[in-house]
Amino acid sequence: MKRCISSQELLWCYSCLFPSNIMVITLGVSAMIWCILPFHPVHATIQCTYSNETTSPITNLTVNLKGLELTWDSSLNITKYQCTMKTKNSFVEKEEDKKNCIFSGRPIHEGAIFRVEGNYDMVSYSSECTFIPEGLSGTSVENFTCMIYNVSFMNCTWTPGRNASEDTQYFLYQFSNKDEMECQHYIKDAHGRHTGCRFQDVMIEDTNPVYFLVNGSSKKSKIQFYDEYIKLHEIEFLTAPTNITVNCTEEPPLCIVEWEPPRTSKKNRNHCFRYNIDIQSKPAMADPAERSDDPLIIVNENTYRFEHFNVKKKHFLKIRARGYNCHISENWGEWSETTEFGNEEYMSLTIIVLIFILGTVTVALLVLLFSKRYCNMRIFFPPIPQPKNKFSEPAATDSKIQREFETPPIKYETEEVITTVEEMSPFPKAN
Repeated sequence: MKRCISSQELLWCYSCLFPSNIMVITLGVSAMIWCILPFHPVHATIQCTYSNETTSPITNLTVNLKGLELTWDSSLNITKYQCTMKTKNSFVEKEEDKKNCIFSGRPIHEGAIFRVEGNYDMVSYSSECTFIPEGLSGTSVENFTCMIYNVSFMNCTWTPGRNASEDTQYFLYQFSNKDEMECQHYIKDAHGRHTGCRFQDVMIEDTNPVYFLVNGSSKKSKIQFYDEYIKLHEIEFLTAPTNITVNCTEEPPLCIVEWEPPRTSKKNRNHCFRYNIDIQSKPAMADPAERSDDPLIIVNENTYRFEHFNVKKKHFLKIRARGYNCHISENWGEWSETTEFGNEEYMSLTIIVLIFILGTVTVALLVLLFSKRYCNMRIFFPPIPQPKNKFSEPAATDSKIQREFETPPIKYETEEVITTVEEMSPFPKAN
């Protein structure tokens, strides 16, 4: 990583030098801070003033933004100094006997005023510097947030400034005591602008805040920077407790629930968690966190005695955790998978009778339906005639059927031959 000042100075440093024989002097200096990367400078204006009756012995005010440490020089043996830092949302005042003040990491992207005062021989001396960010209003990132999940992964996201042009590109830098780096895995929007970053192998080693800086570049205007100090242990989303076991006895009705604490980057912290246990006698359709009618079960150990166990019901259990009395996130973490235990609920005699009646009625309706369908089928598929059993029919019917299928007898008729004899004379009679 390339720098312009030194390995000890991160963003900018400026010395306020005060000429003699002038009661009030204002110095205006436009500074382009190149200490991160030379291609993405932080734009700011530094104005310094002092006011005292004689030449101020307090000189060379310098601010190291990495730790927000204010240092200065003094030509007089001043034993007590009063140093202050004022921003839009905070005011910090400290008393020091040395020539430096540390303001515990407060962002200055909205501007800041640093001031040092001291008394010597009943005379008060002071020096003051104002840090004024430059750039078009509304171009810095908004809604900046970071979250650590699954022990060692961190996502930081933001939205582009409401007045930032489409060609604006943002760059994220992270600075801690041991690490200084630019984001390696950016998240982009439809215009190709960086709107987030994914970090891997994140370690929460101490409680010191980590400094995040997002600056930007554009061909149309200067882009305001955004900075924030974040304690990593406060943004961790804890994993769910693991290895949940439930051992129950019917006499007496009691269940012992045990589990392992969430996984974190810190070791041997079993005593650092508080647990929320959710037990239901039926599956919870909604998120347990959204139910306000059930009392919360909170324990400080990774074991719980469930003394109201109903042996006639099946139960469903979930557990989540948060930090307690340690430097671990105090926000509730992820719910565990549902664990089932107990027996199915026994049905009462009334329910059994109702089921029996309902089953009987259902069977009767099915029989009636099939019978009705069967009768209608005879219309489309008439029965095939079968030979009659003559032993089961009356004699008259059998005789009739026999006559119908008998071959009619052959009738023989006698022909009556009539012979007529006509007598003829051999000769005709004479007239």
